[in-house]
Amino acid sequence: MTEPYSASPTSAETADILRFLHRFSDLMSNGSNSDNLLRAAKMLEAQIALLHETRELLQAERIKGDASADARQALEARVDEFEHEIRALKSRLAEQRSRNENIVAEMERRLAEFLHRAEEAEALLAATVEAPPVMPFGCIAVPLAALRIAKTQFEALAAAFEKSGNVVSQVMCEASATSLDRVILDAGVTDDAQDRSQHAA
Repeated sequence: MTEPYSASPTSAETADILRFLHRFSDLMSNGSNSDNLLRAAKMLEAQIALLHETRELLQAERIKGDASADARQALEARVDEFEHEIRALKSRLAEQRSRNENIVAEMERRLAEFLHRAEEAEALLAATVEAPPVMPFGCIAVPLAALRIAKTQFEALAAAFEKSGNVVSQVMCEASATSLDRVILDAGVTDDAQDRSQHAA
């Protein structure tokens, strides 16, 4: 910004003019000319005082403007930092969502696989209990240890689905684990009965 009144007289020149006006008005001891000279001197002094006040106000406003510019630059830099942090957080959130979706998909795939195995195990176990001691061709006896492992896996999956909020999958796993537990208990009772019959014979 440029200084106003750049062509105004210096303080020394102004003081010389004022002294001249006062001296000249003293020489004219009476009359309107003396009054006019004194009035001109007072007007000049008032204008000089107003000029000084205006310059002081202008300087104060310039200081405020510089401070505002610095504050605006600092705020703009901070806004840029916030925008960068927000973009980074959005990127990490998208990555986390993608990982969670992959985990849920994998858990659902494993659940489907375990359900299929459980159905096969239940069918084979039912056929084993109902069939004579000599197994027909195409039937496979399922060890109780394998059923217990499958039950444990279903229970672990149910707990994982509970943490992720997948209630449907959690209930399915818990139901499968309960079914396997019942099958294991029934198979254990049958085995005990067979053992007692063999000992009695």
